[in-house]
Amino acid sequence: MRTLLAALALTVLSLVGARLAFPARQSSVGVRLFLSSGSHFVVFGLLLGPRMSGLLTDEVLQGLAAFVALGLGWIGLLFGLQFERGALKAFRHAEVGLVFGEALATLLVLGAGGAVLLYTVGLWSTDAAPFLLAAAAAGCVSSPTGAAVVFGSTRVSGPVARLSSLCASLDGVVGLLALAIVFAAFHPFQPPGALDVGRLRWILTPLLLALIFGWLFYSLTRDRIAPQEFVLFLLGLALVLGGSNLVLGTSALFAASLTGILIANVSPIRRRTFATLVAWEKPVHVLFLLLAGSLLSLSNWMILPLLLAYVLLRIGGKYVGGIPARRLIAPSPAVSRFGLALISQGGLSVAIAVSALLTLGTTIPNPRAAALMFDVVVLGVMANELIGPPLLKRVLADGGELAAPG
Repeated sequence: MRTLLAALALTVLSLVGARLAFPARQSSVGVRLFLSSGSHFVVFGLLLGPRMSGLLTDEVLQGLAAFVALGLGWIGLLFGLQFERGALKAFRHAEVGLVFGEALATLLVLGAGGAVLLYTVGLWSTDAAPFLLAAAAAGCVSSPTGAAVVFGSTRVSGPVARLSSLCASLDGVVGLLALAIVFAAFHPFQPPGALDVGRLRWILTPLLLALIFGWLFYSLTRDRIAPQEFVLFLLGLALVLGGSNLVLGTSALFAASLTGILIANVSPIRRRTFATLVAWEKPVHVLFLLLAGSLLSLSNWMILPLLLAYVLLRIGGKYVGGIPARRLIAPSPAVSRFGLALISQGGLSVAIAVSALLTLGTTIPNPRAAALMFDVVVLGVMANELIGPPLLKRVLADGGELAAPG
């Protein structure tokens, strides 16, 4: 009964929060900056969780796993739908290469720098490696949320703004691939009686599920579906897709993103699908952030220095990864610091951390490393969502691409 009441309460909070707690365009930049990140929902989830008020106990959170699966599936589908073949043709190969390059550079800087730091403070161990790599996978991802705040408050135009929007929208593919590889390399879970085909199983299974669910979507949407029924259909698709991967111990985000890519390039109703997912993104996002906040432990003082190191290493990685942009854009003060325009993070990074916590955290015997990884990433996302937009604004101002409103 308590789990059912918690599910109903979280559903109501998500619907109300999505309607009331996101800023209007007329709000001040400061208000929009704070509210657009969704950090207040993470804090609220922490207050509801077992480490604070205890309204959401560990047992209740286990019973709410379906909501987590829904969030992972929804976020993955929405991300994958951006990779429509026709839309990607508008970008040069060098620009797409920059998207992968800046994210990969950040991944390497976070991974190598994090390993050195953990070894220095005495926290390094073999079973800490997957959690460090999961944190690096989450850290290499940027978010267009900060750009939306800046672009919504001023008139912006120019090559730096265009290229930063491209990177922030698409560089999550590197993080998702890295997470899938981490799951495969550390072989987190083997269902009893399953045919063991080695570590390739953890890559092939999401691929197979993506093909199955992509085919089901295409087959079941040939006939016209009413808007209300279509929303329920997408909710069910995201729930089953995310849940099946969580049960199998594979990456729900990877499989859902692949399914989204298939829909974007095969289905004739891809635009309607994307519009529906976007329309319902806020309540699903609020629900997911509430649950993410309730999973925070904040039980170790080492979180603070690790958080600072995470933020600084990520800034350094983005800066290094943005250096090749100088070949794509005419030299200017903005181009020299292009990577600083990509500091904002968002829901995809949180989703990667949640996915790693629920899969790796329950199968690899290092709960301390799992908790530290999750806390640092979630708190780091909150910090980067606050410092990212001002840095982006400064880069655009240096390049003369920022104008006063009106």
